[in-house]
Amino acid sequence: MDVLKRFAIGAVYPIVALIIIGIFWLAMQTGMNAMESIYNGLILMFPLIVSMGIAIGMSKDQSGAAALAGAVGWLVYGAVIVSLNYPKNGVFTPTEFSANFNFFSGIYMGITAGVLYNKFYNIRLPEWLAFFGGRRFVPIVTSVVALFIGAFVAAIF
Repeated sequence: MDVLKRFAIGAVYPIVALIIIGIFWLAMQTGMNAMESIYNGLILMFPLIVSMGIAIGMSKDQSGAAALAGAVGWLVYGAVIVSLNYPKNGVFTPTEFSANFNFFSGIYMGITAGVLYNKFYNIRLPEWLAFFGGRRFVPIVTSVVALFIGAFVAAIF
């Protein structure tokens, strides 16, 4: 039950972002081009927002390092998906909605980052690597895991 509670806490952040997106959608209906650009940018980056929000909620202490890990994880995942899938089809268009590059990717990368944060936030490394220990280690390990998740998803779809 604790995991579900943490997920719900993390889901609040993307819901707030959806409200903001809705406000810009309403403003876009007035015909202002700037509002349409802002709306499209928010829609494009919504999986990133989801990943960061879920990572914050899933972490033990709602740390910013978890949000950074969620962002880094989703960006690495997206880069792997694009590099492995889209050169076959031609040019990548970021507004394209596909099965492996949508807000569900933000959810599972956020969960991954949150779980990895809880596991590695207090890790001790040797003295010569101590700078990269603790919370700084979490985005590093999340990027490596996201690399493998992205390769796995790209191979399936």
